Amino acid sequence: MKIKLTLVYIAVGIAFLAVSLWVFLSGGKSARAVAAKFRLGGILLTTWSMLSAASCTGVPQVTCYEPLPPPEVMCYDVVMESDILSVVVKDYGGNKLKPGDVLLLNIEKPTYGKYVFRIGVGGTTLLQTESFTVPESGEAGFELTLAPTEYRGEAWVQASGVTVAEDGTESERPLDITGLIVII
Repeated sequence: MKIKLTLVYIAVGIAFLAVSLWVFLSGGKSARAVAAKFRLGGILLTTWSMLSAASCTGVPQVTCYEPLPPPEVMCYDVVMESDILSVVVKDYGGNKLKPGDVLLLNIEKPTYGKYVFRIGVGGTTLLQTESFTVPESGEAGFELTLAPTEYRGEAWVQASGVTVAEDGTESERPLDITGLIVII
């Protein structure tokens, strides 16, 4: 089968070249020459595809695309949020406070045994730092009194979780940050 198709392909190729010469010499004005060239071109393409299919063993495979990988079972574990910081001014709520007011700092779903809270201004100026240990009950609600300060304006509260290594050294991991406004 392969030899027959190869001979047919060669014969049709020679005929296609002859008809192409005819189209060239007639300047493309001969409708019979152009129609014959199209027919022979179609025969060439069909013969080439048959020759390609005959050269394959078994079922022909598409070779211009990568095959899809087999489907995998994917399990997605939803990451539960933890160490969520909420800051409210005691007695009247909100985020506006004055020196001497008490902040209620709450960590929902705590994962650390100790937390450090920093109150600061801008990028690096610290107004106050306090650390708290989570009681045995596991509830992480703390009260922090804002120290006297001359500063008025926007500030921030940052919570960090503290881990203790085997050698006793402590390391902090910043968790969450929220905004405050210090007023008169």
